[in-house]
Amino acid sequence: MKADWSKTVQNLLIGTTRGGGDPTALLADCAALGVAAFGATLPQEVTAEPLPPAPPEPAAFPRPAARAVLEAIMSVDDEVLLTEWCALAKANHVVAEHRVLPALLALGTARPGLRAAVVEVLGTRGRWLATTRAGWSWASGAAPLVDEVPLAEVLDLPSAQRVRALRRRRRTDPVATRAFIAAEFEASRRSADRQVLISALETALGPADEDILEAALDDRASAVHDEALRLLRKLPASALAARAAERLGQGLWLTDDGFDVQSDELWTAQPTAEEERDLMRDGSEKGVAGRIRGAAASVAPEYWTTRLQTDDRGAARVLRRGPWAGALLRGIADQLAAAADPRPWAVAAAETLTGMEQLEMLAALPASVAEQAVVAVSVNWHYDLLDHACAQLPAPWSPETTRALLHRYAALPDPRWRAGRPPAVLLARGDADLLGANWEGLTRRWPENSLELEVLRLRIRLRESFAPADGDLP
Repeated sequence: MKADWSKTVQNLLIGTTRGGGDPTALLADCAALGVAAFGATLPQEVTAEPLPPAPPEPAAFPRPAARAVLEAIMSVDDEVLLTEWCALAKANHVVAEHRVLPALLALGTARPGLRAAVVEVLGTRGRWLATTRAGWSWASGAAPLVDEVPLAEVLDLPSAQRVRALRRRRRTDPVATRAFIAAEFEASRRSADRQVLISALETALGPADEDILEAALDDRASAVHDEALRLLRKLPASALAARAAERLGQGLWLTDDGFDVQSDELWTAQPTAEEERDLMRDGSEKGVAGRIRGAAASVAPEYWTTRLQTDDRGAARVLRRGPWAGALLRGIADQLAAAADPRPWAVAAAETLTGMEQLEMLAALPASVAEQAVVAVSVNWHYDLLDHACAQLPAPWSPETTRALLHRYAALPDPRWRAGRPPAVLLARGDADLLGANWEGLTRRWPENSLELEVLRLRIRLRESFAPADGDLP
């Protein structure tokens, strides 16, 4: 056929006047052979049965205003706003209407972080639709959001997936997973495998894991030892905490100028093998200051309030003084999550920490107190550091936090590349009602009509679209 088509093309180029032949026959050959050479194949006959009708949706749909807001959110592709819409829809006992279900399923498939929010608004019709395509099975309700891997096969996974798989199993069956980790830790020859096993204990960490972590402190691999020590320091009633408290009591005494090293005592001599076992091997806890920091990082702030017979604010005031204040506060920064009131400790520690260390300290705090700590610590921060810290706070912020950070941002000079433009994280995560009430002040301080203000307008519309209408029952 190819030869016939090539000959026909040649005849077309020459023409029947010069080459001879019948023009009608040449055009007929051209039509037939061209279709044969370049035409599409006929579709195969489909024998599959059509899908059964979709089940009815018993849940209510949102009001038209909320539906319009959802379409606008999906057009700007804002994950935070989409998550907020889903949360409000769930709280109001409504689900997304049918025509947006494929787009929501596609977003959840492409972005696993959105799946937990999207699942809540799919309704019966959305879960049925998820069964029609393999890639959407995560939302069908017939399978978990993540694929479970048998414990025996976890260590055969790629390195980036092993810890996540073990931690998922820890959430569902911590006892069996702990037994598996203990057995594999004893048998594993590769330090990378042992480190994975220890890291997985962070999920559902509890006193029952102490024996495994204590044994890991004797591991020859520094990475395994340091990971075990980091997790042991999260157990407030551990043997490690008791050893550290004993060293602090033996090595430090309280003077009029704060805590100082006692003469002829623990920290005036070289560390023993037992003390070195309780210190990080990464080089951050070397020398007297490092040893003090390691001991302080191993006890909860309650140790200091009990020893000084005061509250967190009073204890933090004492530890800010003295020649070893920096070492002590750097250690305490690792224990802020265990403090009854972490704010005074965070402010005190921030005086000795670098910008990145401050962000790491705040990231380790529970969400319920992270907002308060950011507000307390960020008094003298520059714009970029404040922006990075605010980006770590879960949204939406409380009105009190939003008000404080709004004033904090407004008092700072804008970076040259953001002159006149409002902080994106403030408008995307702050309390929408409070920001809306301060619209005039916002636009006066940041006059550029940018995308950030459009996001805030959308957030205000979102809140209004779910607000109870006149006549609705409370």
